[in-house]
Amino acid sequence: MKKLPYGISDYERLIENNYYYVDKTKYIEQLENLAMPYIIFLRPRKFGKTLFTSVLENYYDIKKRNKFKELFGNTYIGKNPTRLKNSYYILRFNFSGIDTTSEDTTMQSFKEKVTASISDFIKNYDLDFYINPDMTAEGLLNNLIIAFKNQKQGEKLYVIIDEYDHFANELLGFKTEHFKNLVSKNGKIRKWYEILKEGTESVVDRIFITGVAPITLDSMTSGFNIGYDLTRRP
Repeated sequence: MKKLPYGISDYERLIENNYYYVDKTKYIEQLENLAMPYIIFLRPRKFGKTLFTSVLENYYDIKKRNKFKELFGNTYIGKNPTRLKNSYYILRFNFSGIDTTSEDTTMQSFKEKVTASISDFIKNYDLDFYINPDMTAEGLLNNLIIAFKNQKQGEKLYVIIDEYDHFANELLGFKTEHFKNLVSKNGKIRKWYEILKEGTESVVDRIFITGVAPITLDSMTSGFNIGYDLTRRP
């Protein structure tokens, strides 16, 4: 008997533990067929965005080729697989839960999130990479892209960013000047996205970003101007 999931955003866990899943995998096919490979998907909270990023992760992860039938056999995409299934190395970030007490705590917490994601990535894919604790968040991302390019020649990254604006919305609500200094102007977070944009010239083949509002994106537009916002698309 299937179980009703509550607060579970891990697709693999849903399937392996026999939870109900409302099949939305047809959207994988639609997204892949779009001409734009760098997508920003904005929707209200509790809209299933995190679960969908997990679906994307499991579908495209090169390490889960052998589990494709188990994870997607009963879904639309399992019966209609696309050309790019299980063909990417997945680099995933989640920027919720960042401490926005001050500019310093925001950047330190942001860096910790980046470091944790990079640590998971190098373990998952056996990448030889040293996480230098003295480097900035943008420096770590830049060096990771270089290391991946050198060690995994010919392979590509799919970057998934969940809750891209969670902490920025807190700054906008209570510390507007901190938002301006960190996200807009020449802020360090904006620079981090500039590094990500540079990565699209080499190994970053696709990006999928979720969030709630377009305000943060507007502040980074000239630095990260390759995204396509699907918010109002049916």
